[in-house]
Amino acid sequence: MTYLTLHLRARRVPAAATVALATSAGAWLAWVLVSDTRQIGAPLAEIALMLACVAAAVTFSGDDEALDRTAAFAWPRVRALHLLTVFGLLIALFSVTLITPAQFGPFSFMVRDAAGLLGLTALGAVLLGTQRAWFVPVGWSAITVFWGGPSSNPGMQVLAWMTQPSGATASTITALALAVIGGGAYVHGRAGLPRTENL
Repeated sequence: MTYLTLHLRARRVPAAATVALATSAGAWLAWVLVSDTRQIGAPLAEIALMLACVAAAVTFSGDDEALDRTAAFAWPRVRALHLLTVFGLLIALFSVTLITPAQFGPFSFMVRDAAGLLGLTALGAVLLGTQRAWFVPVGWSAITVFWGGPSSNPGMQVLAWMTQPSGATASTITALALAVIGGGAYVHGRAGLPRTENL
């Protein structure tokens, strides 16, 4: 068994991929069944993407926290590659729908939200541990979906960046900042299971 296979199994990648595929397919099917329009609504698209990122969060560390925190391995490089791979797979997963009866999009909208949500999830993994990393994207998404709609107000575009049109400058800057901060914190920080004494 190769190192890559062992790494993927240790990080629960098959289970995460299955959950991400199931939740996005469920959102896609629900839209096909209840809507006459092809473009999947921004709130539903954002929720589907957020759930996929939450599924990916479990892959941000293995079960051995001590190993994930060791400096004896080139973890920054591995973590950077891991994040980029997850990002690429998320984009591929949702881009497939561009040729189906219902589509997530526009493409730039999904790229912006995937980058921002993945960075937000990675930041949650660093601050709260992998088991609780979902708190951050789920909490922000709930605020956005229930109280945030398309707005020309820069403050609202920052708060509700996930559901703003893809051309909203403030939303794009917010997503990019979250991607850079969260990704950088994960790559150079310490993500793992919360220590027992902190539970």
